[in-house]
Amino acid sequence: MKTVITFHSSDYFALQEGSTEKIKEFENLYSDVIEKINKIKGSKYDALSSSKYYELGIILKDFNQKADSEFEIKNYNDSISRDFDLSKDYIYDLITIAEVFKKSEIIDSIPFSYYRALKRKRKELESLGLFEMEKKRLNKMGQDNNLPGRERYKLELIKIIDSKKVK
Repeated sequence: MKTVITFHSSDYFALQEGSTEKIKEFENLYSDVIEKINKIKGSKYDALSSSKYYELGIILKDFNQKADSEFEIKNYNDSISRDFDLSKDYIYDLITIAEVFKKSEIIDSIPFSYYRALKRKRKELESLGLFEMEKKRLNKMGQDNNLPGRERYKLELIKIIDSKKVK
């Protein structure tokens, strides 16, 4: 499938010399990202390991860094969501996890939804100086095959935060 990039005619006429080449480069970059993601996800996302989801996050994070320096992309989140068949929230979580976690901190014995749950409490945990410790605790539970259910884990996170706020 060929990716098509559209832009407003007023933008086209305002292009600087060499901009056509930059647009082609961007189009190729975006097509490469779609191809890489499709190779990783296969026919559906359900079967992906946490490390594969992390890999998707790295691809999207790298693309964002390259694309942001060259173009202002309107409807960016809608386009990414459509082209990768993921919700905007999920894409945001993938990118944020790729920014916040090291590859060695993502283990496949832990479903990716747990990392998403932890990421969503990141700011509060960081403000209490507990985020790094919680990453280690989550991975230890996964390595020891002692993970609580995801909803219970979310409640544990709330309890940890609330217990430290009270003190």
